[in-house]
Amino acid sequence: MNKYSLNSDCQQTVAAIARVARNLWKREWAERNGGNISVDVTDLVEIENVRRFPAVSFTIAQSKLAGRTFFVKIGGARMCDLAENPEQNLLLINIDKNLKGYHIIWGGRDENCRPTSEFISHLKIHQFLRRNKMKQNVFLHTHPTHLIALSHIAAFNDEKRLNGLLFAMHPEVKINIPEGVGFVPYRCPGSESLADVTVTALQDHRVVLWEKHGCAAVAKDALEAFDLIDIANKASQIFFICKNAGFTPEGLNSKQLAEIDSKFNCK
Repeated sequence: MNKYSLNSDCQQTVAAIARVARNLWKREWAERNGGNISVDVTDLVEIENVRRFPAVSFTIAQSKLAGRTFFVKIGGARMCDLAENPEQNLLLINIDKNLKGYHIIWGGRDENCRPTSEFISHLKIHQFLRRNKMKQNVFLHTHPTHLIALSHIAAFNDEKRLNGLLFAMHPEVKINIPEGVGFVPYRCPGSESLADVTVTALQDHRVVLWEKHGCAAVAKDALEAFDLIDIANKASQIFFICKNAGFTPEGLNSKQLAEIDSKFNCK
């Protein structure tokens, strides 16, 4: 859409986003235009004369984001299209230093392309990450089938019981997500309410399950965000495979989980 050459770091970031988009599509976690991703790449770029790029007026309340730069999926884009043609389905945007909108630096199909419809939610999550000086730069939302199915079972709409099941189903959950998965009761998709309760859940978790909707994760890069959700979903999948085979899975016992805690220093 406009002339801007991505440096090698940004090219690698785009390649990782495209790889994750392809994985999400192959997993059948991204029906139609489902799911979205944004990556803070402020530390990877230096943009001269930002005002020469197209500006979009937009009131931004997140002061910590002033002047920051993000890759974000465009609204309506399919993950399969993002995988095949990232330049047309991603935008590189720079937040106005006065928080009056943003400049489109790179990407998009035409001048009317805009970020995901859940852009406000992404901004709130990135504001939280920057305000708390966290290492995570990526926010990923997708629809992992088995985790969503698990959230339809009332018994697991409780964070303690949910994580008790996930830890018991697969050692990798305890090893890689020792803090467990956060649980957010149902909120309307795309709402600020959903963004607000997600921010609260992210204070203690990197992965959050949205009841009857999907999952979100924050991470240092796109592939790590995908891995976190993939690990949690695998545990859910094991549970359903056992149930479909006609038996209740035994799961790891407390002694086995304690051994994992000790060996891998899970805190």
